[in-house]
Parts: sequence; structure tokens; C-alpha cells
Amino acid sequence: MIHILLIAGAVVTVVGAIVLPINLAAFPRLSLVARRAAAADSPPRVSVVIPARNEEAGVESAVRSHLAQDYPELEVIVVDDRSADRTPEILRRLAAEDPRLTVVAGIEPPAGWLGKPHALFLGARAATGEILLFADADVRYQKRALREGVAVLGDRRLDLLAFFPRFENRGFWENVLMPFLSIAVFLGFGFLALSRRIPLAMGAGAGNLVRRRAYEAVGGHGAIRNSVVDDVRLAVTLKRAGFRVGAFRAEERVAVRMYRGFREVWNGFAKNVAWAYSGVGGAVLFGMTIVLLAVAIAPVLVLAAALAGAAVPEPDVRLAVAVFLGSVFLRGALAAALREPLWPAATHPLMAALWAGIIGRSLYWKHVRKQIVWRGRRYEAANTGS
Repeated sequence: MIHILLIAGAVVTVVGAIVLPINLAAFPRLSLVARRAAAADSPPRVSVVIPARNEEAGVESAVRSHLAQDYPELEVIVVDDRSADRTPEILRRLAAEDPRLTVVAGIEPPAGWLGKPHALFLGARAATGEILLFADADVRYQKRALREGVAVLGDRRLDLLAFFPRFENRGFWENVLMPFLSIAVFLGFGFLALSRRIPLAMGAGAGNLVRRRAYEAVGGHGAIRNSVVDDVRLAVTLKRAGFRVGAFRAEERVAVRMYRGFREVWNGFAKNVAWAYSGVGGAVLFGMTIVLLAVAIAPVLVLAAALAGAAVPEPDVRLAVAVFLGSVFLRGALAAALREPLWPAATHPLMAALWAGIIGRSLYWKHVRKQIVWRGRRYEAANTGS
């Protein structure tokens, strides 16, 4: 079995080396594409919609970054989703400073709704822009981001543009675990999301820039009211309805520290990752993920056994070394392309082992506990979707 996993690991490494440049080309850097995009004569009005529930740690810097955008027609709408911390106080102070900021008081979501989609629904209802930017409350935008995003949206004739951000990771565990998100896209088959024939799409909590007419045509957040992974679900819904969806690397323009420390990463992804594996396509994705995690862990197990004096065939040891070094090289190449630290590449097997635990815990909550608990709210798994 181990020998088969090592061979699979070698195949995965070779495939990763092939798809990495394809994915980097498929998801170009936003700033580079924007240079060639023609600016609109009359910039459309943009409404930034931010859901905020207990976001005192990052909401002020996020909102200020939007208000500082180099874009003339802009309003920012923050939905205070019944926060119990200092979020309402911070938002009131910011609104008093800048009339472009509107704070909407959230209410408890009705039956059948999850909290975040409902907050986004309320924000979109209050918005006046013909383009909507849905962004999380901990995401910071560089001042040129919106202007470039709108220019590319128009130039490429897109209906949704997703910003792939720079993930700010601090400390050991964030740097070990968070790169999994980039790996899943750029060392996997992320480029398939661009095919019009495949019902996959990339959305981003860091930012989905959406034309209002397309958003309303699919029913807005009402159509995805029970979605746990609402940002991706919105992109998929639009694509399946025939609208044009695109994603761009925006590490120079958009930044987010998604979670702080091991506990937040562990709990945060355990909250939603199992829901990404819903349906037939999700089952295939789950199977692929488990195989990839297994082949990432296998080389280290073989090398550890050999160092411990176990009788490991010499060809397996050599293959294990080659697969491990190959994975580190690919991780390093991806990190260099995304301008991320290089050293986490050496922790690839540890990342894989811990992500196997995160996925297992998430599946336990969904299929055994049959619940999801997030931001102080508890939902029945039967009433939620991907």
C-alpha cells in the first residue's frame, strides 16, 4: 500500500509541476491585467457590502481601506449582524466621520437562512450601486483595488470578478496551515473553473465584485440563503445561469488575516470545509483531497521508518526522498510566485496531516453531530447547503 502511495505521490508531483504554470496563467495578477484594460468614460457606482458580526478586531481597518479607495462613485454599507462586542460602537464612529458609510442594523435570520447570507441580503437591499462588492469584515483593500477591479470587469465583460487575496499569516501554525487554500487552487485543477462547460467557479470571501443585474437575475442571496460557503456558491450560481465569472490574483491589492493562531484555523475550517464536499462533484473533490493528503504524508512515514531501523526497501526510500523534495520544490515555487514565505514548504506533510484532521472534524459535525456552530449561532446540518 505504501509503495502505491509513493508512486501516486510521484505522479501528483509531476502533475503539479505541469498545472502550476497553467494555473498561474489562468489566474493572472489583477494589476497587470488592469494596465491593458480601458477605463470607463463614466465609472459605474459601486456599493461595498460588508457583513459584520463581532468583528471588532479588524472591521475598522477594513472599512477605512474601502473608504480610502481611489474610486469616485462609491458607497460602503456595513450590516451589523447583532454584534455583542465593540463592532457597533466602531461603526457608529466611522459613519459619523464619512457620509459614504451606511450602517444597517441586522436582525436574526428567518427560518431557512444562515446569518451571513441574510446579512449580505440586507446590505444588497440597501445598496444603490449598479455594481456590488461583497467583502468580509477583516479584508483590507489597497486604494487602487476597486478601480482596477471595475476596469477588468468591464474590459473582460464579466458579471462576477473574484479577488484572490494575499493571506497574511503570522506565527508557525498559520504559516503551516493556511497555504492549503493556495495549494488547492494552483497545484490542483483550479483552471477548470474557467471552463464554461464545467459547473465550477471560484468565489472569494475576500471580494466578489458582481453586476447587480446578474445578481438579481439569479435571485441574489435569497437563492443561496442556506449556503455555508456562500462566496463560492454565489459564483457557481451565476455561472450555471449563463453569466461570465472570472477570478484574479490580487495579492498586491487585497490582504486578509483570515484566522489567528492554530485554534482559530482549526475551528474556522472545521465549520465549513465538509459543506464544500456536498453533491456528486463534492464527493469527487473529497476523494481527490483524501488521496492528495495521503500521498503527502506517505514519504515522511517511509523515511521515519527507515531512520528507525525498519526494513524498508531501498527503492521505496529513494522514491520517498524524491517525492518529498519534489513537493517542497513545488510549494516553494508557488510561494515565490505568490510572494509568500518559502519556509512553510518544508512542512508540507505536517500541513497535510493536520488538514486531514480538520476535514475529519468537519465531517463529524456535519454527518454525526448534524450541526454547524458559528459566531454564536447553531444551525441544523439538514437545513444548510454548500
